[in-house]
Amino acid sequence: MNIKNLYFDNCFLASGSLNFFGDGWWYDFWYKAFVPGFKIIERTTFVAKTTTLYERAGNMPLNENFQPREIIPKCIKAYPLKGAMLNAVGLSGPGANALFERGKWQQIDRPFFISFMAVNDDPDQRLKETTDFLFLLLGYLEQFKTNIGLQINISCPNTKHNTKDLANEALKILKLVSGLKIPIDLKVNTLINTEVVREIERSGLCDVLTLSNTIPYGTEGINWKNVLGRKESPLQHLGGGGLSGKVILPLVLNKIKDLRSAGITMPIKGSGGIFSANDVDKMKMAGANAIEIGTVLILRPWRVKAIIDRANEIF
Repeated sequence: MNIKNLYFDNCFLASGSLNFFGDGWWYDFWYKAFVPGFKIIERTTFVAKTTTLYERAGNMPLNENFQPREIIPKCIKAYPLKGAMLNAVGLSGPGANALFERGKWQQIDRPFFISFMAVNDDPDQRLKETTDFLFLLLGYLEQFKTNIGLQINISCPNTKHNTKDLANEALKILKLVSGLKIPIDLKVNTLINTEVVREIERSGLCDVLTLSNTIPYGTEGINWKNVLGRKESPLQHLGGGGLSGKVILPLVLNKIKDLRSAGITMPIKGSGGIFSANDVDKMKMAGANAIEIGTVLILRPWRVKAIIDRANEIF
């Protein structure tokens, strides 16, 4: 996928899939050792776990190496037979400054994306957070070995924001980050309004749209009781959580088709529910220009190689 004359692999790894620096989570060591072909993830485009400007506890305590303190975090529920996961991690992290100071991003030698989200309760303060993050990034940019892109996440369902409201702020945020002159990726969910996307496209401030982030608990179009085995979310005390996995694929495909039918032509990364090579074909037919995978890395790791190979074949 070419973005601002830079080449990125046609299969991206969703933010959070391999932690902040691409070294993954504890189980990835075993997957690479015992799942045939899993090491192919090293030939994808890495997207870092979304960071906030300041340290944020979220709902998943991390140790000094930014790994979960709990082997199975209480803020994540997996449904392997359904091919689904529900999470309310809430952007746990040490904050952007601590991540830059580690120096690991600067040593990555393949083009990748840093992901950022402003989380203040006040809209004006969210813009200030974004501005402060940009100045921080600019101070480190010359230290990077490779070209990077910036993903602006406006769709995390676990920060107690209304993601529709955040989408309406997108243009203001994009105007701020456009001054970086690097690839800009806007991460949204299926709830985003088509007219908002149209305005974003007209602005020319966004290079690619990632659709979709996890689907907020309670969203129409999901048989929640069938997926969760109960009507109420087991993470209700944490806001309900966001759903990922193959059950959200129809919603993502329909949204991409709707955007294309409405005349939206900007590049779209189809993300959400890709669990087989055939799903890659579905994304392309819907109108996606590349794909992004996440949950399949955890629940169906043996399928990852076929998915990546197919993405590189048809895009």
